[in-house]
Amino acid sequence: MRKLATVLSLGFSLIAVPSLAGDWKVLPVRDAGFKPDFTVSALVGSMNPEHAGSDTFVGGEVAFNCLLVEPPVGKIRTKISVGSFDDNGLELTSFELNPRWTFDINKNLSVGIGPGIGYVDAERGGNSQGLWAGQVGVDLDYRIGAINLGLAARWQGTENDTIAPGFKGADNTLITAKIGYNF
Repeated sequence: MRKLATVLSLGFSLIAVPSLAGDWKVLPVRDAGFKPDFTVSALVGSMNPEHAGSDTFVGGEVAFNCLLVEPPVGKIRTKISVGSFDDNGLELTSFELNPRWTFDINKNLSVGIGPGIGYVDAERGGNSQGLWAGQVGVDLDYRIGAINLGLAARWQGTENDTIAPGFKGADNTLITAKIGYNF
């Protein structure tokens, strides 16, 4: 999975380098024509943490155009999500902030890539630990009027703190499908 993170990071860098030459807009939210394009989605998918087998992940996501910066190419979509996983005695609750540099493939289809930060509440056998996390991921979103359909994949690396005897960290991969509403 570290290979996935490396490949995604390299891809993000190849996209970012040419875009650094253009003019970045600071605080686009102040512009009269700024549209946040809010989307609220339900998530369901498969999580594969290092100390348990793959199982169902469920959660929710709020996405909107970045209020702080706007790149000269594409747009940055801020994605805030929360979700949970429970398998083989390991319970994870993940809170994530994932900015995605997003590019339109056509009028309704977009792809985004980027890093993220998170906080994972991990519990095993009555022991719990809060872990800070870094992640990298990719999203594909399709808009049908007010409906948003999407797929996402991300790798998350957590602090290597002890959750329970013999269990350190909660690194994981996650693949989700989502259905949401565009405001």
